[in-house]
Amino acid sequence: MHGSYWKAFVIQVWIGLLVLSDLYAQGNQQLDDLQTRHEGIPTPLTDQPGDTERGRHIVLNRQRGDCVVCHALPLPERRFHGTVGLPLDNVGSRYTAAELRLRLVDPKALNPHSIMPAYHTVEGRHSVLEAYRGKPILTAQEIEDVVAYLLTLRQDAPQASQTPSGPQHETSPYSVEGRRSGYTYLSEEHRQLQDDVFGNPGMLWVERGRELWDQPQGDGQQACASCHGDASTSMRGVRTRYPQFDPRTKKLINLEQRINRCRTEQLRVEAYPYESEALLALSTFVSFQSRGMPLSVDIKGPAAPFFEAGKAFFMRRRGQLDMACSHCHDEYAGQRLRGEVVSQGQTNGFPVYRLSWQTLGSTHRMFAWCNTAIRAQPLAHGADDYVNLELYMAWRGRGLPVETPGVRR
Repeated sequence: MHGSYWKAFVIQVWIGLLVLSDLYAQGNQQLDDLQTRHEGIPTPLTDQPGDTERGRHIVLNRQRGDCVVCHALPLPERRFHGTVGLPLDNVGSRYTAAELRLRLVDPKALNPHSIMPAYHTVEGRHSVLEAYRGKPILTAQEIEDVVAYLLTLRQDAPQASQTPSGPQHETSPYSVEGRRSGYTYLSEEHRQLQDDVFGNPGMLWVERGRELWDQPQGDGQQACASCHGDASTSMRGVRTRYPQFDPRTKKLINLEQRINRCRTEQLRVEAYPYESEALLALSTFVSFQSRGMPLSVDIKGPAAPFFEAGKAFFMRRRGQLDMACSHCHDEYAGQRLRGEVVSQGQTNGFPVYRLSWQTLGSTHRMFAWCNTAIRAQPLAHGADDYVNLELYMAWRGRGLPVETPGVRR
């Protein structure tokens, strides 16, 4: 009996030691994780040492690191530097290689709310463009090259680039309770261009839309004017209310979709393709009739769930860069991305003539452009998710005047 007792006792002690050993190992692992989280990644990712020249090239390359888009660097030859991130002057003195390595590999290990992309991790990404899925922004060797270059930065960044500068006009009525139209971020030259009805290039679409409004079409040879008459009266205020809930489809409908419904059901002709010159012209012409009137969309009742879906889209991180609309247009509005002042992203000027496009574009073209810029999969123009987002954006700019056709950079 005593032998059985001692045998059972030894087994229990042995099991206890195994459990304690496992807990000790887990504790050490947690300690190691904690040390890594705060102290960095001490071990280089490759056997080959980082190359400072290659690292400098990556830092300045728009398709690779592009650090200067958000950070000021001690590079006087570069005219424009970003101010979204901290200046990188003396970064080689302020951080060790291990700390820099962690901040490049996965900055969210230090700050889960950071908008800095994780340059070498791919987990947890949403709606990434197919060409970038499952791929890190930088290879392990490129991380080491960038670390080597950053360690050489021991000078002050250009003083002119350390604080936001540029147009910051808060001219009433283009600023309402802190909500600022993109107009307030324009240079004086571009503001004058928008205000000049003879010089504003978007007015070409207004005039084309005016022609289409009166143009008979289909077997019945009916025009928009046949039902709606003088657009300056019948369309006054229409732009301010869209998107809105459509009882027939039980979802939102925007102005472009409403125009196409009139074409197919009233004129008995084909719908215009989204972003076609004709649809842009008609939507711009109709919107122009509400110029100066404040945005006032309805987000209550049946529109409420679609509004919430649009808001969720605005807040959701996406793409290889793992960024949300809110990061730029809420948290960092007024800062610089390279030489460009980040606006609040208000949509009261759409359709807008964008100078970088050299043509007119809708809100959905802008949404798709932004998605692609962060390497996220863009949606089709007219997609329900974009219409939901459009409603949220219109509410977000409530009270701002319709500026169609706006001019933006």
